[in-house]
Amino acid sequence: MSDFSEQPSAPHDFEREELAKAFREVFSLASGKRVLFWMLEQCSIYQEAYAGEMTNATNYTLGLQGAGRRLIGKLDQIDPTMYPKLLLAIADLKATEQAAAKRAAGSEEGEEYDAYV
Repeated sequence: MSDFSEQPSAPHDFEREELAKAFREVFSLASGKRVLFWMLEQCSIYQEAYAGEMTNATNYTLGLQGAGRRLIGKLDQIDPTMYPKLLLAIADLKATEQAAAKRAAGSEEGEEYDAYV
């Protein structure tokens, strides 16, 4: 009888590679990055967990953060640069959106001004 460690784990390797491939595909898109960042925000990754005397609230937030850390850990396992790249990409997306909003606000104000002249 052969040892368990000697048995091939091809199905697990295939599944792992397919999941890594799916992560790379989804998070290569701007919409995928936006969804991932939203998921991490929902996990309270960027918030303080401590809620003072409200230990249940603290524990709840720590639980959410644990889920977020697992997600970040999976990203790191697939590609150690994926999470830092995500943060940079989200910063770029937000800056682009803010610039577009300013341009839109400026053009709306300009249109109103021109209408009165």
